[in-house]
Amino acid sequence: MKTLIHAPLSLILLCGVLEAQAPNVLFVAIDDLNDWIEPLGGHPQAKTPNLNRLAAEGVTFTRAYCVSPGCLPSRTAVLTGSTPTPLGCTRTTSTGGR
Repeated sequence: MKTLIHAPLSLILLCGVLEAQAPNVLFVAIDDLNDWIEPLGGHPQAKTPNLNRLAAEGVTFTRAYCVSPGCLPSRTAVLTGSTPTPLGCTRTTSTGGR
């Protein structure tokens, strides 16, 4: 009987510990940033001290992929989590892919 009581209690306590250790995630999506920011190699005219600090404290991804080369379909995919084609967003205009 003690095992039946202790198992659910242990599970509840474990869930509380795991929840407390959840990471903080900040997803930054910027159009047309390229690799001109200093953490990615920089450009002589681009001064990005705040992005430098953010990159030093977190993770910097050096490879980026997108589902479409066009701005509107790519943004749609990022914001909805779906590929642009089923949503009818396949062109760079805002006319719904027509």
